[in-house]
Amino acid sequence: MKTLKNILASVGIAAFSFIGAVHADTYPSKPIRLIVPFAAGSGSDNSARYIAQKVTEHTGWNFVVDNKPGGGGIIGLGEVQRSPADGYTLLYTGGTTHGVNSALFKKLPYDPIKDFTSVTPGSFSPMVLLARPDLGANTAQELIELIRKSPGKYSGATGSSYQILAMEVFKQEAKLETVNVSYKGSAQSMADLLGGHVDFTLVDLSAGLPQIKAGAFKALTVTTPQRVSVLPDVPTTAEIGLPDVKLAGWAGLFVRSGTPPAVLATLRAGFNKYFQTPEYTAWLAEKGGYYKPLSEKEMEVFILEEIGRAKNALKRAGIAPQ
Repeated sequence: MKTLKNILASVGIAAFSFIGAVHADTYPSKPIRLIVPFAAGSGSDNSARYIAQKVTEHTGWNFVVDNKPGGGGIIGLGEVQRSPADGYTLLYTGGTTHGVNSALFKKLPYDPIKDFTSVTPGSFSPMVLLARPDLGANTAQELIELIRKSPGKYSGATGSSYQILAMEVFKQEAKLETVNVSYKGSAQSMADLLGGHVDFTLVDLSAGLPQIKAGAFKALTVTTPQRVSVLPDVPTTAEIGLPDVKLAGWAGLFVRSGTPPAVLATLRAGFNKYFQTPEYTAWLAEKGGYYKPLSEKEMEVFILEEIGRAKNALKRAGIAPQ
């Protein structure tokens, strides 16, 4: 015979299950804040805004994209850490915060694995090498030879921690000595490149493509094993003699750890509803990018590999964590 305590416990469990089911069924019942820890106009920002618009069309959800740049993405991640773990604050980030920062800083105010849960990858994109138009380098080989003749004279622009990694890998493999000039985002770095204040940059193709199509810059090489369809005449780093410069910028959606599993499942289903469409595949291909579905566990493994690669590359470059 059940005691009153057992009956109340059973009622409590039933009520909790009911509340959880109702929450899952009604989520989201208000706009979802999408934090982009990089400046407006960056490749991540452009992608986040496009994705938010398209997922809204496919699901009816509402998003508010909120740029929180600075500190290599640390400021934006702090916003997510301080928000409730209820699925109403998403993070759109990638190799900077969940890869290179672990190699650049001795102690981060966040743990990329423990503090955040992957919803889904969003995109993968090669990097592209650009030089200022009046530099007189029409090919990657010409740029490399120009820099080699005057070690320490030329400056390379970076707009994120991931771009720092890309720059260091490129310099190591090409045996170059240059000055690094850091910016808050790729849009600012390309503006200064166009203005002649810096000499070259390696940037996400998704961010650099509009300027390339407009004729502002000539793409010199892409960091993929095969040429990209959107720039069929641009050689790969392997073709110019740098086969070990294989870099793909990436971005994905995350929530704060502790978000209810039912909410996570709803988010994943909503985003994948669009990510697996021919429309999204075509949109990414136009930018030289692609989508690859990875589970939460697969993303953890991928991020740990990214961190390991970054630490090895920066150690070889003599860059000690600060």
